[in-house]
Amino acid sequence: MTTKQIPAQKYLIYSTETTLPHVNTIAMREVEPLYTVAAQAGLEPQGPLEFIYWNASGDTTKPFTLEIALPINNIDVAVPEHYLSETREGFKALAHVHYGDFSNIDPVYKELFNELFAKGEKPTNQIREVYIHWVDLTSAENVTEILLGIE
Repeated sequence: MTTKQIPAQKYLIYSTETTLPHVNTIAMREVEPLYTVAAQAGLEPQGPLEFIYWNASGDTTKPFTLEIALPINNIDVAVPEHYLSETREGFKALAHVHYGDFSNIDPVYKELFNELFAKGEKPTNQIREVYIHWVDLTSAENVTEILLGIE
């Protein structure tokens, strides 16, 4: 893992409270409409789609906030009421690029958090997955950057 400073970015966001077992179902339902809303509002994507996890603990029964976030150009436009157009502040993160199947990512996260603690880092309440190249949940061609927020 490498330490990175992630810059502030404006996003078009779909936000919901959920648990880990429901993330894929929500993604399948909400990703395409997010891109449609962006296009209808005249917003231009400025990077790959991100999932931002706030207060996710790894406990599959504990609710957390999931933001499905599309980086967009910095213009002010009206968006439908169940979407947000907001800037997320920059943050410091430990970054790891994961290649391939994402259907059983739990062991990867466990290893990353073990490394984070071994380095003496303290995590924040934010984790991001940046979908650099996404085919489907089990594709060997997926490229995903995992960002663990640190203090």
